[in-house]
Amino acid sequence: MKSNPLVDLSKSFAIDIFINLLTYPSRSMFYFGYVLVKMVPLCFAGLATLLYFRTGLFNLSTEGVFYISGVVATWFAINPNIMTGNEIIDTTICLLAAGVSGALIALIPGFLKAKLNADEMVISLMLNSILFGIGYYIVINYLAISGITGTASADFIDTARLTKLIPKTQVHTGLIIMFVAVAAVYILLFNTKLGYSIRMTGLNKSFAKYSGMSAFGLFMTVHVLAGFIGGLGSGVELMGLYKKFSWSQLPGLGFTGALMASIGKNHPIGVLIAAFGISYLRAGAQLLANSNPYIDISMISIVEVILTLLISSQYFLRKWRGKQMLKEEQKNG
Repeated sequence: MKSNPLVDLSKSFAIDIFINLLTYPSRSMFYFGYVLVKMVPLCFAGLATLLYFRTGLFNLSTEGVFYISGVVATWFAINPNIMTGNEIIDTTICLLAAGVSGALIALIPGFLKAKLNADEMVISLMLNSILFGIGYYIVINYLAISGITGTASADFIDTARLTKLIPKTQVHTGLIIMFVAVAAVYILLFNTKLGYSIRMTGLNKSFAKYSGMSAFGLFMTVHVLAGFIGGLGSGVELMGLYKKFSWSQLPGLGFTGALMASIGKNHPIGVLIAAFGISYLRAGAQLLANSNPYIDISMISIVEVILTLLISSQYFLRKWRGKQMLKEEQKNG
């Protein structure tokens, strides 16, 4: 039986594309640096989201926090009256401003959940849109260069930006900050009393109450920490990779953070590995799309959305299964 030349050609083409997808980012240091740069915001989003998941919360507000914290960091980074001219001080000011603003914003869904038992997923999705609208208004009316139409801010002052870490690449010192954040979250979760409370409350909602710890205090603390990490990640991304604030839409890190946390099994090291894997996949697809007109970069986004839906469904199925088991026990009892 003769083989079809067109089928053989398509198989060969598909295999070549798959091999290139896996090997392209490792062909040069510049390409690999692109992977490292892109994994930084993914890792920060995953770290913020895993704190929510560890506490049994399905909160996706990291996306809105990322955007509005970037706007706050930008206000500092373009203001010469605040910047000192010292790189360490100026970058620290911008990063702390982003982190603190993220922590304060995250208190909103935390308070509504703790006090009113509001659905945190619905609140966080609504908050993302609100934060985008507020941030976009601020950028256009207060941060953009007067007399020039557009949605970009003025240029960041040079001393506010993070320095390059690896020559001839885009890799900046934010990569080091990312590793420090991973280590900090690991120590928090597995070497502190607060981390133990977070982990146990995620397994049993009544744990905080019976252990004598205020559930309200725990929820608020988790939201502050997650918001700070998300805001810090925004500052790192902007000060490390951009010359001005130019985000005209939400960065899409809400569901991506959930994907990182879920793939990483809500473990800081797992999130780091997941961020690297997704970043490698994205970088390979982008490089392939740049070199091959037949490759559509949006296919990777479709794969990521499917992964997010499949993994996130485990949360809802687990919650539904828990309610069913409780009903069965009450019925049998």
